[in-house]
Amino acid sequence: MVGVVALLAACGAQEPDVPEGAVHLKAGEPVEVDGLTLTAANFGEDSISLIASDGKDFDDAVDLTIGRSGEVKGRSFELVEVEVEGTGDDVVEESGEAWVLPAE
Repeated sequence: MVGVVALLAACGAQEPDVPEGAVHLKAGEPVEVDGLTLTAANFGEDSISLIASDGKDFDDAVDLTIGRSGEVKGRSFELVEVEVEGTGDDVVEESGEAWVLPAE
């Protein structure tokens, strides 16, 4: 039985190879990062919209593409990885996961 459990664990989805400090975002699930609430939306195969809220003022958003950075609420973030089900116009946005790297 232990062997079966180990085998099933080995077959599970693995996290992509992303830089240390990258923040993992799932579609529509807010994540707190250094005083900001970040939410990923509008997933494409290599892009997302990053929405940020500081709880004090209006929300801010920026469209990010893998390898490029953008600024929200005075902070820079680089999109380093996107995973979605489907391709092109058939991307299932609700399945989206993204990793952004806060700039120092």
